[in-house]
Amino acid sequence: MRFARAAVALGVAAFCFVAVVPGCGSSDAPSPDASFCGTSQSSLGTCPPPMDGSSCDATLTTSCASLVAVLSPSALTRASDCLESGICGVTACLTRTQKNVEPTEAHRALAASFCASCAPDVADCEAQFYARSSKLPGQLLLPYAEPVVQAVEAACTGTRACRSSFVGCATETIASEVAAAVDVSIADCVSTAFQRDDTGGTGPNGTVQVARCTAANCPGCCRDDRCEEGKSTSACGKAGEACETCSGIASCTDGACKEPCSENNCTGCCDGDTCVAGGAKDECGTGGAACSACAGALVCSKGTCIDGSCRANCTNGCCSATGCQTGTARNACGKGGEACVDCGAGRTCSSGACVLDRTSLWDFYVSFAEIPEKSRSNNPWDAFNGLPDPYLLAFASEGAATASGKTTAPADTLVPIWMETPLTKVKASTFLENLSFEIWDEDTLDPDDYIGGCKLPITVDKFDGSLQTFTCGPGPTRGVSVTLWYRIRPSAP
Repeated sequence: MRFARAAVALGVAAFCFVAVVPGCGSSDAPSPDASFCGTSQSSLGTCPPPMDGSSCDATLTTSCASLVAVLSPSALTRASDCLESGICGVTACLTRTQKNVEPTEAHRALAASFCASCAPDVADCEAQFYARSSKLPGQLLLPYAEPVVQAVEAACTGTRACRSSFVGCATETIASEVAAAVDVSIADCVSTAFQRDDTGGTGPNGTVQVARCTAANCPGCCRDDRCEEGKSTSACGKAGEACETCSGIASCTDGACKEPCSENNCTGCCDGDTCVAGGAKDECGTGGAACSACAGALVCSKGTCIDGSCRANCTNGCCSATGCQTGTARNACGKGGEACVDCGAGRTCSSGACVLDRTSLWDFYVSFAEIPEKSRSNNPWDAFNGLPDPYLLAFASEGAATASGKTTAPADTLVPIWMETPLTKVKASTFLENLSFEIWDEDTLDPDDYIGGCKLPITVDKFDGSLQTFTCGPGPTRGVSVTLWYRIRPSAP
């Protein structure tokens, strides 16, 4: 079958291990499958169709629950993180997991068996078996579930001759175990994912395809650029609007959180069992009380029948349900008799308008970046045409106040996916003054190489948690052009 042939091809690509082993010495929340199913379904709804016309994204999404039989929890978690970061393509995100998966107990047992029987003369063999830079064959097994790994250990280790036969035996065993555990179409798609390089999920110009949740592609509700079905109490909404979380005894009905109308759930007034705004002359009320009609010349202003409009008499403040307010409070801000508003996290009321509180605390979250194929001198980043191992350094400063942080360094990639928060609890004024980053290529033996970076043009409109992107041009004397995707989020209390 096609999966078996593809797996054998993968084994041939890795066969160089046989010749070089003697000299090598150089790598809480929902269940992983449930989380992966949710993020893959959302990605399928918000991302454009794959450029290669493949149906694997749809196949893997439809059959996502069965993948737990062949892929490790760590692989599914990493793939889910990739999709949540905004990268398009279920297959592309599986591809990106292969070098970033944590070994299980079964993986460690396999490494011990291989090193004891197949490669007893290899120094530090067990520690190097799954290392990213190692020439040992552990990377071949990393994404797979424990039953698959245990089958490989039983079939492919135990004799001195297993060194030369291990890669071929392992690829054939993987093919057999996966094909026996899932449908052939799923097996083919898993094989496809782990044969690709990590440039999947890109558009025709080579840039990463990022999921954008809008009313045009989401019949449910949007949360963090993911399309949710909009029918659950934890994500309720419709027509691409922001999801809301239903609380208490509320249920999600027709894309809206609804409870029996009462003072506990209605800020307007109750017209029978329906909560209405309470601002109309014939439906006036507030606090979940029964609506009433304002008689004669009386008008309804924020749920109260008054002898004139609040707007006419509250020229210096704002109108709330209890009348004219000063309009200077963060949770009751406004002027000119307009309705009072709650400014929300990280903002304050100034002169009757909500503005960014420059003393509020925020986090700098980095999603991923794009790096050119060659360095400034038009050379490969690493020896033997190798790809870089990029990490990001983040800096913020305002006067004497400084903050800095660093991400991990994913191996061998031009699209490092970090999904990390290198800076936390930094004042808004500090980010506005200076927020900059540098991307470096981590090297083991040589000094790390500077890739690129710059100061980000941070303005007050960036403080909303949405995914932002900025491209830094090459520096005057060093570095290449790089593009960063990031968010500025309110810090947790």
